[in-house]
Amino acid sequence: MLSFRQTLRYAPPLVLIAFMLAARAYAPSTPATNLPVVAPTVAGSQGAVADIAAVYAAPAFEVAMTKDIVYAQALSHETWGSESTEAMDLLLDVYEPVRFDDAVMPAIVMIHGGGFNGGSKRTGWISEWAPWFAARGWVVYSIDYRVSGDYGTLPSSYPELPAELIDAQIDQAHALYPACRDAKAAIRWINATADDYSVSTDHIAVIGGSAGSVLAVGLGVIDQDDCTDEISLDDDPSLSTTNLDQSSEVATVIDHWGGTSILTVLELMDGIERFDATDAPVSIVHGTEDPAVPFSEAETIQAAYNETGVAYEWHPLEGRGHGAWGATVDGQTLFESAYDFIIETQALNVDEPGAPPG
Repeated sequence: MLSFRQTLRYAPPLVLIAFMLAARAYAPSTPATNLPVVAPTVAGSQGAVADIAAVYAAPAFEVAMTKDIVYAQALSHETWGSESTEAMDLLLDVYEPVRFDDAVMPAIVMIHGGGFNGGSKRTGWISEWAPWFAARGWVVYSIDYRVSGDYGTLPSSYPELPAELIDAQIDQAHALYPACRDAKAAIRWINATADDYSVSTDHIAVIGGSAGSVLAVGLGVIDQDDCTDEISLDDDPSLSTTNLDQSSEVATVIDHWGGTSILTVLELMDGIERFDATDAPVSIVHGTEDPAVPFSEAETIQAAYNETGVAYEWHPLEGRGHGAWGATVDGQTLFESAYDFIIETQALNVDEPGAPPG
């Protein structure tokens, strides 16, 4: 096992600084591809939820998109740790089913990738996935967050990085925390504005890709105060814009070739392991030949969920690399696989094609 310093030194550019600390605690005891899929379950649920609108197996609604809504503000420094800062707006897009009733709907948050160096809330896969789900009855949010070039504020307890790292590795490692802080702020904003969008805050799923899935997994696992309380309001007044009185919990996570980097950063900061029985169910989709985020990251997540007993699905993409959006699992597209997992873990009602909405 590489040391923390060695892992950072030799990590590929898009490895997302996978520190492997979690892997030491949750090393699979048998080959991951031989382990069975764990059927998703919802504690206490016997059948579909009665107080939420049905979703549809085929498109049932026109979709209205609202662009560039400010969900919070955040600090941007000139360089990492510099005293000179300015507040920047954090933006999201909303895709809404056009309904003519007062139905309360489930929600999905989509988080783009980009190695924490770039990316966009309108990246290619999101431009397909967001209207696909909105047309079937979900309110869909696509969020931007601070990336490395925004030089977000870091807590004083942030892990010290080896001096020999190249700038790109340092930037990527530092960008993890501000990105997580922003993603949690987006979930709190969704809770604060749930009535405006007719959203059920108990039925929020998160779908990510690559760096976006690092954040999605983090949202499903980390605690309410994580990536929030490590920096005070005095040091970062922009935190007051992030609806601190709201929850940042999510109900379901769809992980596409993500990893555990943010969980490991937090554990290095305070020594507390994050995986536990309160985590959100996760669908793990990862190429076995991924050169950017090692397949071992998927195995680490799977092993942790085996340990905690939380529901998950396991979809290794044999021979596939990074960003395999065109892959299929068990004869389904990734759209369809995510759809089924969200419905099962949240016990949603499903209407058949042609059934009248509402």
